[in-house]
Order: sequence, then structure tokens, then C-alpha cells
Amino acid sequence: MWKPRTERLRTLLGKIPANIGHRGARGLAPENTLVSFLVGSESTHFFELDTMLCGSGDLVVIHDFTVDRTTDGKGKVSDFTYRKLAELDAGSFFGEAFEGEQIPTLSQVVQTLPENTVFDIELKSEGKTEERESLAKAVVKLIRKYNLQNRIWVSSFDWDLVDLVRKEEPEVLRGLLIEKGDILRNNYMEYEPDLILPHHSLCSKEFVEICKNEGLLVIPYTPNTEEEWKTLMEVGVSGIITDYPDRLLLYLEK
Repeated sequence: MWKPRTERLRTLLGKIPANIGHRGARGLAPENTLVSFLVGSESTHFFELDTMLCGSGDLVVIHDFTVDRTTDGKGKVSDFTYRKLAELDAGSFFGEAFEGEQIPTLSQVVQTLPENTVFDIELKSEGKTEERESLAKAVVKLIRKYNLQNRIWVSSFDWDLVDLVRKEEPEVLRGLLIEKGDILRNNYMEYEPDLILPHHSLCSKEFVEICKNEGLLVIPYTPNTEEEWKTLMEVGVSGIITDYPDRLLLYLEK
């Protein structure tokens, strides 16, 4: 019977709750860009980010399957080589001061940030079998290349994609994401998760206790107010993924 690696995760997280920047520091700088992670690193060394494969097979850090919302380009990420993606302006949508920021590769993010940085790598796939398998293999290859096994976990709303990573590299810590308004499906433990990452609105005392009884830590996304943080700390979450890690730091210090 599967037993989540609770102590390993607690050691990784350190002081509870961990302050985890969302897409870098999405409230402070253009999401999933190098500057977003660097700005966020003034407040935390924990980051959530999104990754998928572009047309040239590179792991790129971007949330949407198209570049339309966060760049001056249009089209599907999978239709761009990384060379073409890097030509896009991924900063101006947030503010003029960030004009010229690029979509980074996952490798660039890992190499740019300090070696004590901990990553929640959210895997993004459109669901095609070959694409999902390629993504899982590429992520595991990168984890091994940079020796990240002890400072990352992978997560996805696509639980089968998380399972593909498990089959490639069982040692990688794994999290299951749950959308707002969704439920914790009865078969969730079959995926051998180490933690659950629900929308913060799902985090009732009962929900957190159910997870804890299975040995699972709970890290919700994306509460951004003190009232929400207070409620989550009262029910016993192990980390908080927020757009404003600077504000959460100040709140936790109080």
C-alpha cells in the first residue's frame, strides 16, 4: 500500500506554511518570466511554475497553450520553435517597465535561481498520448541533469500525466491539482501522490483532515488576501501558493 513521503516533504518545506510564489511572483511582475522569479526571490525560495513542450521540443515556462494573453504574438506554443518564442515580448502585457522580457526555458529558470530554490513544476499538456509521454520524459531528463530530485515536486490537473512521471522516475515527489468546484476523486490514492494542491476554496477543515489521514500534505492555490491566509493556516495547510509572496512574507512574520 502506498505511503506518501511526508517527512521528506516536511524537510523540503521547512517552516510551515511554506510561502510559494505563483508563476514566480505573478502579482509583482509578468508571470513565468525570469524577472518574476528574481523579484519573488526577494521574499521566498519556493516557486510554482508551468511548463510544456514547444514545437522544437524545448521545455518552456508558460501557463497558456497559446501565447496570445501574455505576449505580443499569436498562436499555439506547440507551433513555435523556442527560437521564435524567444523573439516575443512577454513583459509588456504587465507593464511598460517589463518590455522585452522573454518566455524562458525551464532550464534557464533552474540555472538562474539560487541552488536552494524549491520548485513546484506544473505539467501542462493538451492530452495527446505522444505529447504527454514526451513531456514526462523531458521533465525527468531535466530533473536528473540538474540533480533536482530533492528540491522539486511535479504536479498537474492531468493526474495521468503525473503518473507517467512516476513510471519514468518513482523518486520524484508528486502532487495532484484539483480545480475550484471539483472534488477529490475516490481513486486519488491510486496515483501514489505525496501532496494535494487544491483551489483554496476547497480547503475546509474536513478536506484537510481527510488528506492528512492519508499522510498527504495540502498546499492550496491561489489565495491573495490576509483573510484567506488566516483561514488556511487555521485548517492546517502546509504551504500557500500566492501571487504576492512579499505580502505573505510580511503576514507570516507578524
